[in-house]
Amino acid sequence: MDERLRKIADEIKEKFGLEQYHLETYSFHKERNNVGDFYYKCNLEFFPATIIGEVEEDLYPSGTAIVDYNLTEEAVISVVFVEGQSFSTKVHFNERTAQEVADWIEEETKLIYKRDFRLADRLENGYQFKIEIDGIDSSPGGLIEVEFNDEGKLTSYFTYDTNVNDKTVELEKFTLTLEKIEPVVKEQVRFINIPDENSRRFVPIYTINEVFITNDGKRNIPHSVRDRNRIVVNEQLEWVTPLDGEIERQFIQPSSTVSIEEAFTHARINERQIITDDQVKQIMPIVRDVLRTVLPEDSGKWTLATVKLEEHFIEVSCQLSKEDATFFNRKFIVLLDPITLEVLNYMDNGELFEVFDTFTHAPDAEISHEEAFEKLLPSITLTPTYVFDLETEKYILCGLLAAADGIDAVTGEIIPLSDS
Repeated sequence: MDERLRKIADEIKEKFGLEQYHLETYSFHKERNNVGDFYYKCNLEFFPATIIGEVEEDLYPSGTAIVDYNLTEEAVISVVFVEGQSFSTKVHFNERTAQEVADWIEEETKLIYKRDFRLADRLENGYQFKIEIDGIDSSPGGLIEVEFNDEGKLTSYFTYDTNVNDKTVELEKFTLTLEKIEPVVKEQVRFINIPDENSRRFVPIYTINEVFITNDGKRNIPHSVRDRNRIVVNEQLEWVTPLDGEIERQFIQPSSTVSIEEAFTHARINERQIITDDQVKQIMPIVRDVLRTVLPEDSGKWTLATVKLEEHFIEVSCQLSKEDATFFNRKFIVLLDPITLEVLNYMDNGELFEVFDTFTHAPDAEISHEEAFEKLLPSITLTPTYVFDLETEKYILCGLLAAADGIDAVTGEIIPLSDS
């Protein structure tokens, strides 16, 4: 066995009391977290010592300990004992209290209880903790879950997005108010047509587009974590002649598995892949040719909206250039190889909208944008949140702009969004 791997396995066995276990198998993976950083992890599967001989593939004996170890951070990120059965020689939680579990998490993660994480929920046999920064929620929102059995032995431990530390956080005082950023708030009043299945018609309403606004009020950051590293292009796609032929659509089967040498060699390298301006220029004619082939009569009808680098492909999103403001918009997605830019697949969600063909069109709005804003004001909130910012590569303080209500664009009636 590789000595680097042996050292990690021995440390894990000691930490979790796996003296009555043997390392059955392991694998190495390259993955990406929610803020876009790549990291390498080792997955180790420890079988109870009583299990001897071959075991059916993909079948884990009761009590098997499955551990994920982050090589980049040199930390355990998850542990699970199959079927909640543990043959560990260690009892981590004699008292099984939230404070005792929090103390253990502090040792494991170097996070500080009630500053970096707080109790969020009491599980049936454990606790769930929420990551926060200086008492304020964060986005991406991190979680830590710990479960144990009646003896106090650990049965599962999971961490999600806990990469919060002094180097990644820009602490400051929240000074943002709705009054200070009124013009920005007005810009986020959104007119959309929402389908009502009961009446089988579209209802026009005004809502607030949920978005994070930086503490200085100068920038917006998308609410969805997935949207934060999208490159906005907004270029109309036109062509003179259709393109004959067929596009071979490939089945994409992502695999994060890497060799042991790659994992240990690159584990300490801070890597974040980006799409360059030159790549965007190369992507545009490729996507245009896909549309020329698949939708030959649609010249000028589509806009290349955004480009996003995923873990195993580049996702190019196209939207109709002119479209009613509906809750669901038609999209044409093209997936490209991140290195060669070869077309891997494409998707058109047009068929999904056929269910609305019989719906009555929404009437014209009678309430103005300004009137809607005034009616929405009482339900608009601005919640302090630390948001990971790709520009500074730090968590910065923002206000989450949101509203619990919408406004009927015809009657002016207030509509609780939970009911729509």
